[in-house]
Amino acid sequence: MKVEPSIHTSKSGKEITLREASISDAHSLRNCILSYINGVTIPFTREEFDKSNTEIENWIKGLNSAPNSLLLIAEYEGEIIGNIDVTSSRRSMLQHTGYIGMGVHEAWQNNGVGSLLFQKMIDCYERNQEIELLWLQVFGSNLSGLHMYRKFGFEENGRQEKFIKTHDGEYIDNVIMTKTLI
Repeated sequence: MKVEPSIHTSKSGKEITLREASISDAHSLRNCILSYINGVTIPFTREEFDKSNTEIENWIKGLNSAPNSLLLIAEYEGEIIGNIDVTSSRRSMLQHTGYIGMGVHEAWQNNGVGSLLFQKMIDCYERNQEIELLWLQVFGSNLSGLHMYRKFGFEENGRQEKFIKTHDGEYIDNVIMTKTLI
């Protein structure tokens, strides 16, 4: 899916660029991901994220070449500060769906970057005739994430109670949310 780059203003008044990721973004994207992996909103830890730059390059290539998939980044002064990806299924009975993953650099959270990425992604898929349903999973304790997804028209379709167990023994529900585009 081809997406035109666009410039937006964050809540703090800084200009950020939203664009598709390219292979040359691998190192900066890896650093961004490492910043927001904290075991609080994504179900793995920094220690478990052992992707090399080459593996990130392959992930970028895969999403960029897959029909109906997308990897967008938010960039400020040459550094990636957020990303959102949509993976379309290769299974024939699920090809009308896209699974969303996203994250925002810890230094940029609560600054509107996630909403900007989410809006650009929604705009892309509202013009796409092949993806009919977008879906995601979110920690039940991630109140700001739940609020944002609802703001964009996502509805809770299921809750897996105690699905996530933190290192300190706390259980967190996994919430499944969808948005129908047709």
